Amino acid sequence: MKLAHSLALLAGSGLTDASAISHFNKRWDYDVCLNDCSLAGVPIPDQDTFQLPLESFWSEQCPPVVIGPYNAPQAISRVCLTYSGNALHFTFAPFSGYTFISTLVVWKLKGNLLADSSTWAPPPPTNPIDCSPGDGGVYICSLPFSSILGVSPSTSTLDLLKGMCPNGDREGLDFYLQFTGLAAPDSGGPAVPFVQQYPCTSRAADRSCTAWNNSIQWIEVAYRCTNCNVSPCQSSTTTSTTTSTTTSTTAPPTLKTCSFGTAFGYQNPVAGNPKSITLNTQSGQGCNRWGWYETPTVAELRGGISGPLYVGAGGNDITKAIDVGIWVATANAQGRVTVTYLLNPPYALAEVHVNLVCLPLSKCAPGQYTYNAGAIPNLPTWSNPTPLVYPTCTGGSTAALIVHAAVNILTVTTTCPAPKAV
Repeated sequence: MKLAHSLALLAGSGLTDASAISHFNKRWDYDVCLNDCSLAGVPIPDQDTFQLPLESFWSEQCPPVVIGPYNAPQAISRVCLTYSGNALHFTFAPFSGYTFISTLVVWKLKGNLLADSSTWAPPPPTNPIDCSPGDGGVYICSLPFSSILGVSPSTSTLDLLKGMCPNGDREGLDFYLQFTGLAAPDSGGPAVPFVQQYPCTSRAADRSCTAWNNSIQWIEVAYRCTNCNVSPCQSSTTTSTTTSTTTSTTAPPTLKTCSFGTAFGYQNPVAGNPKSITLNTQSGQGCNRWGWYETPTVAELRGGISGPLYVGAGGNDITKAIDVGIWVATANAQGRVTVTYLLNPPYALAEVHVNLVCLPLSKCAPGQYTYNAGAIPNLPTWSNPTPLVYPTCTGGSTAALIVHAAVNILTVTTTCPAPKAV
């Protein structure tokens, strides 16, 4: 079974923030759907539609957790929600400058979004899930659909999906969630706790939170469902004669690793204002190519920024690109920056490259970036183990962040297709 850690940015019904609509045309088909042709047309949970009902249905797949005071945290990280197999997964991206000691998810099912509200369970969340360390400093935990629905683990996938999508291709279920744990400073000293950030009650033009409801210790998360977009099963080929009938069968194909292409991180526009700038606007060596950089401030990074990872966006045309996952960048109180990659199956990481320098860019070749990691063995997640120093720029210059990766695809084809635009 493939492990999915991926992007979910857009809300379903009730979404009122127009700046967040840019990904609503995305529809998600995860591994359970892609691996089973009998599920064609069956509604499945759509991780591109996570939303926060307590925050006016704000679209958010990676809600924040904080170290220190909620209104002036020492460090901020994110917990990303994804679907893989018959489970909902939680991936804790590392805090910049800290190493996880333990993480904990506490949950409760509120109920069917479209059901009579008298049937909804009250908060707070009460059911704990322990998490385990993964590659690249992340922590991962899983909540099986059978546990969510209170049914046997042997329940069929079709019945589990019916329970997760009780209204068909519409609103699904609603959860109460709370994230907590301990992290140790990389500089030494005692472990410190981190907690779920309070629900946001007011946002600035750049989407950063300016006020919180500090009377609520948990968050509420909901999602929509979408019909599985896989080709229906075909009947087996049977050859008949007057004396016998034979059915032709072939051995299952072998999974093959193929180079898929290079990916660049992109940050979605806010209120119509672009956050990503094309590399070809820079005159440095190798900058006349597709790809983007961002110019986040330390304050923005302390709040956490994120976006899709695109492969094949030749000419910077994202309408032709393939969304292979998500990137998350955070900074600690000292301005040290950690970038975490989370890829969707069947995509996996082969290399990652992060550049954090002052403008103008003198070089755009990924191998010359601030941080480089090669020969990553097809992992779905990765973070730079040592946080990067946010540069001090002079003369009116600003800092630029480039998020890049070499991406493989796990496929059953006998020969590898040509990689996408590099």
